[in-house]
Amino acid sequence: MTESVLNDLLRRVTDSGLLDDPTIDEDSVVGVGHLDAAGVEVEVDLDPEIDDEDEPDLDAILANLKDVLSVSEERWRAIVEEVASDIEDALDDDELDADVDLRTDLEAIGVGVFADAIIVVFAGETSFPDALVHVQLTPELEVEDIEIIGDEDEDDDED
Repeated sequence: MTESVLNDLLRRVTDSGLLDDPTIDEDSVVGVGHLDAAGVEVEVDLDPEIDDEDEPDLDAILANLKDVLSVSEERWRAIVEEVASDIEDALDDDELDADVDLRTDLEAIGVGVFADAIIVVFAGETSFPDALVHVQLTPELEVEDIEIIGDEDEDDDED
């Protein structure tokens, strides 16, 4: 079943033209997409969660992919603003360089798409040089969760 689900997802995403060079990579379909509102190319990972779902909702995955890649500039700015504000509120002053504006420093580099959620991965070259910001969005493109994942987090996992 795993292979047929992934082949079906690959065929459907190839037919949609939403991703460049989509391929199957282990339990997901990956490719490169253009996030129009941010004006950047992003690595995209479509995850049907084969291990968790008896019948993955491929329609929902494709709808979420289309929605996030074609999000309006206004909605994208609102997402970035909310992410930046939440991070600024959560961090102490000494944890964030006051000269750095997160709204311009954070750049989308990846998108993970599931049937019930979307994860946008941001890099902050100045603000978080050794970390990535993972932002979970609902299918309606509302911010649900923000997590900063850095090298020290990986070290913690090894202990």
